[in-house]
Amino acid sequence: MGRMPERSGSLGGAVDRFLSHPIAGDAVLAVLLAVPLGAMSVGLLSASISPTWHVLAAGGGLAVLHACVVWRRRFPQAAYLFGAGAMLGLVLLPALQDPTAWQYPPVLLPSSMTFGLLLYTAGSQMRRQQAIAALLVALVGVVAVVARLWSPATWGAEEAEPLVWRIGLTLGLSAMSGCLWALGRLSGIRGKYLAQLREKADRAEQDRARELSEAARAERDRISREMHDVVSHSLAVMVSQAEGGRLTDTRAPNAPVFGTIAQVGRDALQDMRALLGVLHSENGTAPSGPAQPQPGLAELPELLTRVREAGLEVELTERGTAHELRPAADLAAYRLVQEALTNVIKHAGAEHATVQIEWQPDQVAVCVSDDGVGASAEAFGTGLTGMRERTRLVGGTLETGNRAGGGFQVRATLPLEGRSRSSSR
Repeated sequence: MGRMPERSGSLGGAVDRFLSHPIAGDAVLAVLLAVPLGAMSVGLLSASISPTWHVLAAGGGLAVLHACVVWRRRFPQAAYLFGAGAMLGLVLLPALQDPTAWQYPPVLLPSSMTFGLLLYTAGSQMRRQQAIAALLVALVGVVAVVARLWSPATWGAEEAEPLVWRIGLTLGLSAMSGCLWALGRLSGIRGKYLAQLREKADRAEQDRARELSEAARAERDRISREMHDVVSHSLAVMVSQAEGGRLTDTRAPNAPVFGTIAQVGRDALQDMRALLGVLHSENGTAPSGPAQPQPGLAELPELLTRVREAGLEVELTERGTAHELRPAADLAAYRLVQEALTNVIKHAGAEHATVQIEWQPDQVAVCVSDDGVGASAEAFGTGLTGMRERTRLVGGTLETGNRAGGGFQVRATLPLEGRSRSSSR
């Protein structure tokens, strides 16, 4: 049951693609026009008692008009010229006669109305100069038709009032030709405008995708550099402790073990710097600057002080027993709070924000909420992209969205490893 709409949508899309094809769609339109107009024209020609060559010539001209409908978008110039030629031939042909002895010019057959579609297509598909030339050709054709029908008495319409007939015929054909051409031009301009809008929308979507990709890459680079500092500091402490253990008593049995630990630590530190340098430096050199510990949740009070100085009232609440986080998770929690508060200052228009830290047995939850106007996640630019990358890299989850009572909320859960701070003291 759930797959039925998909089939229906696929069928509708296939029909749309078929009808939008320049030849297939116009072939369907030509058939739809030929059913009423062509059938009436064939009926009138079959009942005519005019010479056979008159009937065949008129039928050939009408067939050309219907055929031009098929090619009107694929070859607009050629279709219009052939249609104009067919119309001229119908104008010049002698009048046809039906069994009741009534005479009428072949240009009055119903299929002649398909030339209006060709004129509309010429206005929409051709360039400006070509479209104006097509209009002039149509106006010349109007003059020829008016001249052909100028005297109704010559083709069996004696009861018509000559003056009224001539004025109405001239104005009607001219207005119809001008309106069809103008509608075609309007359709062509609208189509080009929509195409430009679609192109701009596609470019904007590509730019946004590229911006998000660049933001994610930049954030990963930043995280890698910070991880480099964290791991470098930890390895440096390990090496110094191992060297201290080895130098305490060089003749102790475990002295070589301390030496091995120190050497492995130095090798790992060197390899890590070389690898990160290749990944994130254009000249292949390792990141410059001394390795130093990165901030963590312990530095939140200093961060909140700076935020308060910027004009935002911030409240910090903490529940549960605080634990010691591994350096990467500790740094991620600090950066999440920092980025969330920065977004509040820049985008939310809030007066008050709350930072909640909830310590659980196996994870820590960090929540930053505000009382601002609230917004979609896209309104905060690429900051949330960096949060997601940072949370994902440490094995956590991130949830963002508007609060029920107003404002915006960012909530992250990070896996908890280590021991209780209170027990470690």
